[in-house]
Amino acid sequence: MLNKLLKNTIFLTIGVSIVVFCVILVFTNIFYSLDKSISDRLHKEFVGSKLLVSDRIVVVGIDEQTLEALGRFPFSRDMYIPVIENLNNAWAIVIGFDVIFADESQKEIDKAFAKSIKKAENIILGGPLTSKQWRVFYEKPIDILDDASMWWWSFNAEVDHWNSKVYSIGAFTTIRNQRYKHFSIEVLKWYYSQLIGQNYIDFHKEDEHFYYITPTRKLPYMDYDSKKIAINYVSDARIASESFINVYKNTFSEWFFKDKIVIIGATADGIKDIFFTPEGIKYWVYTHANMINTELTKGYKIYFNKNAELLLIFFLIILSVYFNISRSWKGLALSNIWVISIFLVLISVIIMWLNLTLNHPAQFAFALIITLTVSNIIKSFTEDKNKTKLSKALWEYVSKDIAKEILHWWGELNLDWQRKDLSIFFSDIKWFTTISEKLDPEELVAFLREYLGAMSNVIMDQRGFIDKYEWDAIMAMWGVFGFSETSTYDNCIAALDQQKKLAQLNKQWKIRFWEELKVRMGLHTGEAIVWNIWATGRKMEFTALGDSVNLASRLEGVNKLYWTYICVSEDVYHSQENTFEFRYLDKIRVQWKTIPIGIYEMICKKWELTQEMKENLWKFDEAIKFYKLREFKKAAIIFEVLVRNWDAPSKTYVERCWIYIKDAPDPDWDWVWNMQTK
Repeated sequence: MLNKLLKNTIFLTIGVSIVVFCVILVFTNIFYSLDKSISDRLHKEFVGSKLLVSDRIVVVGIDEQTLEALGRFPFSRDMYIPVIENLNNAWAIVIGFDVIFADESQKEIDKAFAKSIKKAENIILGGPLTSKQWRVFYEKPIDILDDASMWWWSFNAEVDHWNSKVYSIGAFTTIRNQRYKHFSIEVLKWYYSQLIGQNYIDFHKEDEHFYYITPTRKLPYMDYDSKKIAINYVSDARIASESFINVYKNTFSEWFFKDKIVIIGATADGIKDIFFTPEGIKYWVYTHANMINTELTKGYKIYFNKNAELLLIFFLIILSVYFNISRSWKGLALSNIWVISIFLVLISVIIMWLNLTLNHPAQFAFALIITLTVSNIIKSFTEDKNKTKLSKALWEYVSKDIAKEILHWWGELNLDWQRKDLSIFFSDIKWFTTISEKLDPEELVAFLREYLGAMSNVIMDQRGFIDKYEWDAIMAMWGVFGFSETSTYDNCIAALDQQKKLAQLNKQWKIRFWEELKVRMGLHTGEAIVWNIWATGRKMEFTALGDSVNLASRLEGVNKLYWTYICVSEDVYHSQENTFEFRYLDKIRVQWKTIPIGIYEMICKKWELTQEMKENLWKFDEAIKFYKLREFKKAAIIFEVLVRNWDAPSKTYVERCWIYIKDAPDPDWDWVWNMQTK
């Protein structure tokens, strides 16, 4: 039952996808920082460049120039009095102080500063959260300043505990059941109140009132779960700014602050009021400015729905697993490119067109990587298992090497027809008819099984493809599934090894059949047509056709004329003459062919040639030279000596020489012997 399910692609796809998805969920926290980094980068590249900057915001920075003129920060509070007066004279709508006034200074100075704040009627102060002795409390301005200001609000920073960056603010902070509104939002409320002439500061709408900046306008959450308001950061250089000392001295442009929101805060390097943000390190005053700019330009940063994003990741996993498991290796790269392209398009739509920010971009990439890895392992395991079964079946027809080549074929395996360079082998048992007549059918079948099995093993061990058996005859080919430089060599080795194996078997067969078996073999290398012959849907045979096949078959028969056992063509000789020892036999013209070919007897490997064999071959070559020079008597004398030394091919030449001695050949004789039979 389990095996059937594992073979079911749909079941396997769903099962693997669920496991991979669960792994991704388990390790979500590990990817958090990477997710944020990728999201920040994508947002900066594709959205950040499109963000607008409102001309209604001005940052008044307490910078190095200010510290050089007014002294060490925090400086005396009476320095703020002319700044407030100058800004109000310049028609600033609202002035927010990103400066902490939680400690008392000189009473007279505090009174004067409070009087200036009360007179302006547009000053918003703030204070941070702080902890002391394991207690968290709000560090609000001193009472005299608190009573004088319009409002005081929280500076609280929503610092991400994974990477210490500030991505958002909360509309309020709750400490011991007391809620403190956020400074930036209240600045916006006062700004809109002044523009429209209505008081929105005191507007309440149940628990959600903190997010409303007008009775009908609510700041959107960056996502519903956290209910935070995302800050869409722009470069500090794009936000209008002025040095605190210039405002203090009233040396700024006349209409620079008219109808503007002014945020006063530290921007000097020596004042460590800084935070990490997606845009880089920023002074906190610029974080307020960016939050206000996000609302004024309606450039809200909204995150894509987390659940929908996880569904997309799961969909990605299913697609990737399915295509990796079900597709062939050849189509694997294309299918994965297709899957990746789909999700790149989806991500582009989410980020660039919908202006949404991804929560889990790293999981998208990880999902592709892990599904590709896992599904390919499964694919390899299942296909290797199937290939093992298929290989065992193929080994009944072809060698293991050919089976592996077929199973790992990268190109199209064309079994229709094609021209190929082949090395072809034919063999036949000498006087098989006489032997078969001595055996009853059972003995004959047993003998053929033993003989053909032994010879076939030798051929297949040398990567040969056995095309067919015709009783005792064998036809084999090398190069059917990809011709290589070793094809002819493998053919030659197989022929010699079969003769050696035959010598071993003859020790048994001589006792059983009272004689030794002799096998004649013909080898040729050349082009042939490889194809399937069939009756559609009923019978099919894979074979080779052509002159090269016919010639190899004729060479097997030529052995009868020269009393040899391995006859090869000149093509085989020329390609293997440095590896094997050959003897030139003759130049013949096979029946029904006009072009003569040279034929050779393959004797052994080069290093196996004995001294006696060398001397006989030298004498044979010398006799052939006399024969070609038409000195037939000299040739006949040498051939007769070789016959007495049991050299079988010399018998043919002795007979032929005496024929020519009695009846000389024509003057234009070209030594070619015309074969009268196949």
